[in-house]
Amino acid sequence: MHGTGPQPRWLASLAALIVASLAALTACGPQPTLPEGALAPIKVGVVTSLTGTLGTDGPGWANSARVAAREVNAAGGPIDGRPIELVVVDDETNPGRAEAIATRLVNEDEVVAVIGAAASSITLGLAAVTGPAQIPQVSCCSTSDLITMRAMGLPEEERFLFRTAPSDILQAKVVSIAATQLACSSLAVLHLDDSYGQPFGDAIVSEFRSGGGIIAAQVPFADEQASYTAELTMIRDAMPDCIAMVAFPGSAGTIVQNWASLSGTPDVTWIGTDGVRAQGLVEQVGDPALIDGFFGTSPVTDGSTREYNAFRDRYRAFYGEDPIPFSSNQYDAVALLSLAIARAGTTDGVAVRDALREVAGAPSDPGGLILPGQLAEGLAEVRDGIDIDYQGASGNVDFDALGNVVTSYEIWRYDAPGSTASCDGPRSVVPGDRGAFCRFRTLNAEEIR
Repeated sequence: MHGTGPQPRWLASLAALIVASLAALTACGPQPTLPEGALAPIKVGVVTSLTGTLGTDGPGWANSARVAAREVNAAGGPIDGRPIELVVVDDETNPGRAEAIATRLVNEDEVVAVIGAAASSITLGLAAVTGPAQIPQVSCCSTSDLITMRAMGLPEEERFLFRTAPSDILQAKVVSIAATQLACSSLAVLHLDDSYGQPFGDAIVSEFRSGGGIIAAQVPFADEQASYTAELTMIRDAMPDCIAMVAFPGSAGTIVQNWASLSGTPDVTWIGTDGVRAQGLVEQVGDPALIDGFFGTSPVTDGSTREYNAFRDRYRAFYGEDPIPFSSNQYDAVALLSLAIARAGTTDGVAVRDALREVAGAPSDPGGLILPGQLAEGLAEVRDGIDIDYQGASGNVDFDALGNVVTSYEIWRYDAPGSTASCDGPRSVVPGDRGAFCRFRTLNAEEIR
């Protein structure tokens, strides 16, 4: 699915760590290359899921980081002519690996920052190491409200974790809005039992009840089980109108298959979340007809904006396909970090951390607006002392005091191949002509709050 290209120089030194993901890295396409005689690179860790439950999407997120790094390096790097060198590590979608990965990146690879992870549980595990080491960390995809709660429990000077994806506390409200719009009088909430799923599931229950809805059942589950029949039997017996599911693609596909084979199930409307709006769901479920008309919610990346189009065009040029969800957030993470290093004029963690908010905030200088694809201009303006404002490919990337961003959300619907359902919003076609995700409704931040 992805092209091949030259391997990065750091691969040999990391072979022992990522031997299991070597094939995946090889398939990820062109790497940021360094010119002959280049100065010592600025190492940035990229922790992503090349295998495991999120393994279908991880290579795309790694590639998105490479798109930004190539752009930065073509402009001479952030400071002193030093290029960005990405140290890509497979977390295997396994929270148990987070501490060891972060320790190796900080102590052995001597990275100055970390991009990642996707799963919130892994991001929090990394932060337990990167935070005390004063290493800035930016996640593209982790949405758990536990990340916000963690930041609230730390003094400001100890906060080094940021994310370019919004918190699930807002998405829970969108799930409740979707359930109401879909005429759900009773809702079962089926969610992962980890740091992503548990607070998200609790928030959905709270939001739906506060709006007058009935919670028929709340059922947690562990990821990557062979069967979810026991959990689904509990939901079947509660006879809900709708089921809200907080899951990753692999477990979601198994859940849908188990539900289809379970006898006596009521006719329900499914409402997924950002974790299942992925090609991996269609692949895992096997028969697209099983999820035809499946609804869900997700942060919006507006594919019609000049910011997103600039990123998408560059991604297509390198990899010959469209980027997957959260790819633009990953590009933004690397772009912001590179601009922050330039702004700080050093790789010192505290200075870079403080500069992250500065390069994403409103500029005091006219002409300081920087878009995706304009990182060379942004780096040049920063070097000239101009106050810049980077506008993200994923949308607003202005960080608040807790490292969060605020964005719009969508209610989406999956349409299987051959579906005759109308779609008034943008459609994201699943590769291989396996249906499409249709944007059913968009809600901006003001509508959600």
